[in-house]
Amino acid sequence: MPNYIDEIKIILATAREKTYLAINSAMVEAYWLIGKRIVEQEQHGEDRAKYGEGILKDLPQSL
Repeated sequence: MPNYIDEIKIILATAREKTYLAINSAMVEAYWLIGKRIVEQEQHGEDRAKYGEGILKDLPQSL
């Protein structure tokens, strides 16, 4: 039977894993939504963006 220290270690390891998975899932969702929004901005409702508009060049400085 594991002692209480080992049980606490398992609890902490489990919590860390759950935290990692939750954060990873949230970041994947955020990146997907950001990409979707960029595409919407670039395409202006069209099937394709116009070549060479350079909309993304100012994005990093704005963030």
